[in-house]
Amino acid sequence: MGKEFAYTTGTYATAAAKAALYILLNGKEIKEIEVILPKGERALIPINCIEKFSDGVRCGVVKRSVEETDATHNLEIFANISLREDDQVVIDGGIGIGRVTKKGLQLPIGEAAINPVPRRMIHYSLKELTSRGVNVVISSPKGREVAASTYNSRLGIIGGISILGTTGIMKPKSSVSFKGTILQHLSFCQKNGIGEIVITPGNISEEAMLDYFGDNIRKEQIVQSGDFLGFTLKHAYRMDFKFILSGHPGKLAKVMGGYFQTHYSRSPQANDYVIQFLKGKVSDEIIEEMKESPTVEGITAILQHHKKGELLNDIADTIEERVKEFLKTESPIPILLFNMDKKLIGASKSGVKWTNP
Repeated sequence: MGKEFAYTTGTYATAAAKAALYILLNGKEIKEIEVILPKGERALIPINCIEKFSDGVRCGVVKRSVEETDATHNLEIFANISLREDDQVVIDGGIGIGRVTKKGLQLPIGEAAINPVPRRMIHYSLKELTSRGVNVVISSPKGREVAASTYNSRLGIIGGISILGTTGIMKPKSSVSFKGTILQHLSFCQKNGIGEIVITPGNISEEAMLDYFGDNIRKEQIVQSGDFLGFTLKHAYRMDFKFILSGHPGKLAKVMGGYFQTHYSRSPQANDYVIQFLKGKVSDEIIEEMKESPTVEGITAILQHHKKGELLNDIADTIEERVKEFLKTESPIPILLFNMDKKLIGASKSGVKWTNP
């Protein structure tokens, strides 16, 4: 694989399990192991550590990512292997591997969060080596800590990471991958009878929503859209969810210019749209001051400094109108705006109504 690719946790778990079984059967230590991926590609994975026991072998690998922001980058994943008297491959999760506690996922409640494709990869790789039965326990000592940075808790996966992957390969900032996460979360909400969700671009506005409205909403109701705002809105609307849109105006005000893909490489900053909207509503001096601000965060601070913060409610109203036009609906879509300090700084009329039922 080149720099543009890395492997999933499923591929690394498979490699650890296959290496441990190979060593158990042959008594010979190895430095790397080859595994076959679901579409037939082959991955050569280095072995990081080997431990031998009277009845089994434990091997560890280190997951590498193409993105250092990936929560599982440099995470150790282990497999403990022992032989059985029958011909079954029994796969379970140990320390640092999450457990499924809610319905709506690919696995039944109580199972270790090792998804179906990685389970098949492990099964196939072990059966390459022996027809005997094998006990497999996948673990990751830092998995519980790392899982705090993932979606797991809101999906009802408790206690650690998930072992994931459908192709065995991951790509950097893959739109397909992230969109899949969004759809999985929406499906989870639908299957668990969650009728109202909060759509938000990322962690700051999510945390702000929980700080302000944690008595009324749960973390699992909050769907992060990332930069795929339009994608998330369309699918949530098609699935008949009621939803609130919350976030920083630096992201959400991009829709005032017609941009629903909010990545900086795909859409301009929202400054100009906000300033254009405010012309005629504030003095020319304030407009000139706002033009000097490099960020929408700075613009909101200027408005508040000049006692014009109520105009952020008007911006929220305009965002709501643009979203309604985008979805071709007349139904209210409450908009809540938060700054980088997680303070509620603006709300559309329907947003105000939502906050005061």
